[in-house]
Amino acid sequence: MWKSMVIKIVLAAIALVYIMPLLIILTNSFMAQGEINRHFGSVYDVLDYEFSGQIHYAEYKLIPEQVSLGQYAALLFKTPEYLELFFNSIKLSLPIVLIQVAVGTAAAYGFTVWGSRFKEAIFCAYIVLMLLPTQATLVSNYIIADKLGILNTYLSIILPWGFNPFAVFVIRQSMKGLPFSVFEAAQIDGASHWQRFIYIALPLSKGGVASLAILSFSDCWAMVEQPLVFLRDANMAPLSVLLSQIGQENMGLIFAASVFYMMPVVWAFLYGQEYFEQGIKLSALR
Repeated sequence: MWKSMVIKIVLAAIALVYIMPLLIILTNSFMAQGEINRHFGSVYDVLDYEFSGQIHYAEYKLIPEQVSLGQYAALLFKTPEYLELFFNSIKLSLPIVLIQVAVGTAAAYGFTVWGSRFKEAIFCAYIVLMLLPTQATLVSNYIIADKLGILNTYLSIILPWGFNPFAVFVIRQSMKGLPFSVFEAAQIDGASHWQRFIYIALPLSKGGVASLAILSFSDCWAMVEQPLVFLRDANMAPLSVLLSQIGQENMGLIFAASVFYMMPVVWAFLYGQEYFEQGIKLSALR
């Protein structure tokens, strides 16, 4: 009995450590501008120690002295560029997720029903490409985008990321365990590949599809390198690139901006948690 209690306490403490930054961001978003400057203004005073010999520490507080909605009011009504950057992130993330789901499910179905002996070798090539770091392909993607004339457009980011081999890997792991006899029975009944894909493969792999959509969206939402390399117009950049600049210009907005920034990802995980867990379990069992 006491061992179970100790384990629960330890796990609760670990969970608290992980969620503490989120709690600080959420509660501090209700601080007034003056209180934020007083507690966190010294974060950017990096030269104070060199000139005065004094070290300044930020005072992290969980509960504000006085609850205020001033940050949210300034963010939504006095900082229109923030909303523009927010919608830029949506314009980039949603097409990438849709393309990854479409391409990943179709390719995974091909690997599932394809009977060639070279199937596993080709899939290994997918895995090798998936393991390459993003920075290793930036130069080649930049050259191709330049040849196609799509630099400084969202297509230069959407196309390479939309055809990410990771999508094929995730969905294929979910479809790998599907009974092949189901596809054979449907084929005997006269079902085409398209019908088998739509009515059999996709419904039975909805956990993997949900996992891919959530992971892809969270990854795209936090993109940094690709916009910096492919987009020359700062007004086209997603919020992930310019969020730090907003904080440096006005410390009072950083917490409210961070809360709005993480809301879509948190909502996606909460909404698809059941399917996400199911997809992870199925992928692990394969």
